[in-house]
Amino acid sequence: MMLRRGRTRMLLEAGTVVAVLLTGAWLLFRGTLYRPAPAGPAAHAAQESKVDEAIVVAVVGDVVRLSPNGGTSALAAGQRLRADDSVRTGRGGQTDLQLGARSRITVAEGTQLTVREITEKLHRFRLTRGRIAVDYKADGVRLLRIESADGGAVAETQGARFGVLSTGTAVAIATATGEVNLTSQHKTVEVRAGTQSVAAAGKPPSGAEPIPAKLLLKVADAAAAPDRGGLCAEVVGTAPAGAEVLVDGAPAAVAEDGRFRVRVPAAPDKKDATVAIRDASGRETIRTVPCGGPGNVPRIKDIAIRWRKKAP
Repeated sequence: MMLRRGRTRMLLEAGTVVAVLLTGAWLLFRGTLYRPAPAGPAAHAAQESKVDEAIVVAVVGDVVRLSPNGGTSALAAGQRLRADDSVRTGRGGQTDLQLGARSRITVAEGTQLTVREITEKLHRFRLTRGRIAVDYKADGVRLLRIESADGGAVAETQGARFGVLSTGTAVAIATATGEVNLTSQHKTVEVRAGTQSVAAAGKPPSGAEPIPAKLLLKVADAAAAPDRGGLCAEVVGTAPAGAEVLVDGAPAAVAEDGRFRVRVPAAPDKKDATVAIRDASGRETIRTVPCGGPGNVPRIKDIAIRWRKKAP
C-alpha cells in the first residue's frame, strides 16, 4: 500500500516538473523567437474604415478640390476629403458631401468650404465664403461646427437642418428643424426652427427672428451721372441683413444696414446689369437694371425670384 502511494506521489511530482518546463519553454519562445504574422489587407481595411471622412457623393458643374499643398484638381464623386482639404464651386456648381451614415452638407455655387477636423466627436469646417445647406443627424455627443473665414463667428449643433451664408462681412444662419447655436464676440444666440440670426463681423449675433416669407431686394432707379464716361450705370439698393449681393456675378460690399452702391462699367454691347441676392435659406431674388445715359433714367425691367428645391 505504501509502495503504491509513493509511486503515485512520484508520478505527480514528475508531471508538475514537466508542466513547469513546458510553460517556461513556451514563454521563452514567445518572448524571443515568435513574431506574429503581419496584419492582412482585411485588417488594414477595417482600421481605415474607422477614420471618419467627408465623402463626395455628387458633383454638378464647376467644382474643384484644393489640397493643403496648394494643388487644384476637378472634384469627382467618390473622393474623400480629410483635414485641410477644400472644395470651391464656381457659377452653377454644386456638390454634396456625406458625413457618417446619415448626415450631409450641400455646397452651393460660389462657395469655398474647408475641412478643418473630422473625428468621432467633432465635425469641423470653415466657410470662407458662400452658402451651405446642412442636414445633420444627431449621433450621441458628436458636434458639428461651422466657422467663418476668420473664426470670429461659429455655428454649432448636434442635430439640425439649416443653412449658413458667409458674405465675408457677416454670417447668417437660418434653421429649418432642430437648433443651432451662433456665437460671436462671446455671445451665443440659439437659432431654433423657423428662425434666423446674423452675426456681422466683429459684432455679436442678432436675436433670432422668424424667417421672412419673402426675400426682398430694393433697387433704386440707376440714374447715370453727367460724367458717365465708362459706366453702364450706378446701382443703388437695399438687401436684407446677412444677404449676399452680386452685381453681374461679382460680390458687392453691403453695409450693416443692407445698403449697397455699385458702379457698373460699360462694355461693348452691354445693355443691362444683373443684381442678385441670396439668403441663408437658399432663396434668391434677381433683378435686371438697364444701362442708362444722360437724360435717360432707366427703370427696372425684370423681376425674378428663384426658389431652391432643397430646403436648408
